[in-house]
Amino acid sequence: MKKVLLILLILVTQSCRKEFTAPYLYVELKDWNGKERKILDYKGKVLILDFWASWCEPCRKAAPVIELLHEKSNPDNFVFLGVNTDHELTVEEIKKVSSEFGMKYDSLLDSDLKLATALAVEGQPALFVFDRTGKTIYHQYGVNAEDAHDLLKKMSDWEK
Repeated sequence: MKKVLLILLILVTQSCRKEFTAPYLYVELKDWNGKERKILDYKGKVLILDFWASWCEPCRKAAPVIELLHEKSNPDNFVFLGVNTDHELTVEEIKKVSSEFGMKYDSLLDSDLKLATALAVEGQPALFVFDRTGKTIYHQYGVNAEDAHDLLKKMSDWEK
């Protein structure tokens, strides 16, 4: 009888848990192919966003570090996306610049700064990490080669 009550108590407690929600989860941005995407689409994986722009020289320096993280990550657990904030370039021009920067991950297009505003992004480059529920668990402004080792160590914690 005690076991049955304990199981019922656990079930009731779990069903009362609220799912994480935040406005930024629902901001829709277009991907390279014009498909609308939102952070909520990546629920179940650790999402790493790299906010960048073509004119941003520090973004150019950050891209190889983020690409290193991308290469070392398990694609079953991680998704890497850029978030490009240019508003005067075509998608093809943005793709070309991302290739020149060394990015092998796709980007979402945030020319109106909808997601950047929802997350209160204060500058670029900006690295934002979301857990499997969509909660922001880490962010960093400016990424350079000296950060690679520490970020790789943090990735193992983010994966848990």
